[in-house]
Amino acid sequence: MAVNNSLLLGFSWEITLRLLAVATLLWSCLASESSAADEKVDLEIGQSTYQIELAVTPAQRRQGLMYRQQLDSRQGMLLVYSRAGDHRIWMKNMRIALRVFWIDDEFTVISVQRLEPCSRSPCPVYSTPRASRFILELGDYEHSLGPGDKIEGLAEL
Repeated sequence: MAVNNSLLLGFSWEITLRLLAVATLLWSCLASESSAADEKVDLEIGQSTYQIELAVTPAQRRQGLMYRQQLDSRQGMLLVYSRAGDHRIWMKNMRIALRVFWIDDEFTVISVQRLEPCSRSPCPVYSTPRASRFILELGDYEHSLGPGDKIEGLAEL
């Protein structure tokens, strides 16, 4: 049985082009929901200005501050949710300890916890008994912020 090489070559090119098109489509979908928190805002906390990365998409919130080697004393990340709820975090793949502030939809700090990186499996999950709308993750330094304090500037987010 004779095989037509030109027919096989044409069929192979067609498959290659289709695979390339599918790969390009998948890449563009993944790139559109980036896990990196690109947007930053300045928040006034006490007498200090903090540079805060915003994590607003599910992918950005899942990534959080994982794998960061350091966080300066006036840097952090704000996990932003569309409504208040039982929002939880864990310290999986974290390299640094954090001070974590749960904030309600009135922009009031309702809970503060100091969390250590997780080096075992499964990692514990952290939350607060009251509904929160924001979770502010700051480096493990002293911050002039505690339960009952209001944070200005969150209403615009």
